Amino acid sequence: MTAEQINDKIEFCESAIDLVLTKSSFPIAQLSEATGKTASQIYSLFPNKKTILKYYYPSIVIRYSSMIEEIEDFDSYSISEKLSNFIFTSFDMLDDRKEFVEETFEKMVFKKGCNSEFHQEVTALFKHFFTSDGRIAVSAGFVMKDYFYEFIAKEYLHIIKFWLEDDSNGKERSFALTDKLTGFVEEVVYNKVLDKGFDLAKYLISHAGLAKNIPLFGKWIESWFKDNEVENE
Repeated sequence: MTAEQINDKIEFCESAIDLVLTKSSFPIAQLSEATGKTASQIYSLFPNKKTILKYYYPSIVIRYSSMIEEIEDFDSYSISEKLSNFIFTSFDMLDDRKEFVEETFEKMVFKKGCNSEFHQEVTALFKHFFTSDGRIAVSAGFVMKDYFYEFIAKEYLHIIKFWLEDDSNGKERSFALTDKLTGFVEEVVYNKVLDKGFDLAKYLISHAGLAKNIPLFGKWIESWFKDNEVENE
C-alpha cells in the first residue's frame, strides 16, 4: 500500500469519526462530500463502513511509526524509553478522540484481544523494538518468541483500559504504571546474570569435561547450546 493510500485511509477514518460524533452515523455520500473523494475511491480502500471506523486503532501505530522516523536518535533509546514513548504518545492520540475511544475500545479492540488488527500492529512494532536492540541479553532471546511480543502487546491493551478508567489528576497513575512496567521489562531483558551462567555452563562443557563425566546430561546441555546458537545466528 502506498503512502498516499495510507493517508487517504486515515483521512476517511477521521472524517467518519467526526460524522459519527456529530450526527451518530456517516452515510458514504456524506463521507464522500466531507473528503472530496468518490464512493468508489472509498470502497477501493475499505470493504465496508465498519472497517473505516475500526481503522482508527491500527492507524495509531502507523502514524507513530512515521513519527519516529523523524527522530534522529530514536535507535539509541533504551527498550523502556521506546516502549514508554509509544505508550505515552498513544495516550495523546487516544485523548484526541476520547469520546470515540470510550465508546468503541472495548468492543473493537479489547474484547477481540489478539484477533484485533490493532493488537497485531502493536505486536509487530514491539517485536521491531526488541529485535533491533543490541543491548538485549542473549539469555532473554531464548524466550523472546512471537508469543512474548503478543503477550507484551496484550498488556499494553490492559494499560489503555486502565488509562480510560483512571480518574487521577492528569492520569498520573497511568503514567506511573507505564514507567514501572517498562522499567521492569528493561531490567528483565537487559539482565546479564543468566548470560554469565550460560557462559559458565558452556565453559564447563567445553573445557572441564562435563559431557564426559555426566554423559546423558552433559550431551543434552551440549546439544541444547548448539541448537540455540544456530537459531540465534
